Amino acid sequence: MFDRESLEALHEELRDEFELEPEWEDIQRDAHLGVARSDAGVDLEGIDARVVALIEKHNPD
Repeated sequence: MFDRESLEALHEELRDEFELEPEWEDIQRDAHLGVARSDAGVDLEGIDARVVALIEKHNPD
């Protein structure tokens, strides 16, 4: 389950990598949804692959 430190690290890396992308709002939405689904043990199908990679990288489990 994501804790505060891992969430902050995830969002910081997302901003660093993708904030200037035209689809930034969609990336943010996918990040929030992806973290919730990850914490619930639900498949991340349909979440932007860039976001999934960072969720997997920063997930403390």
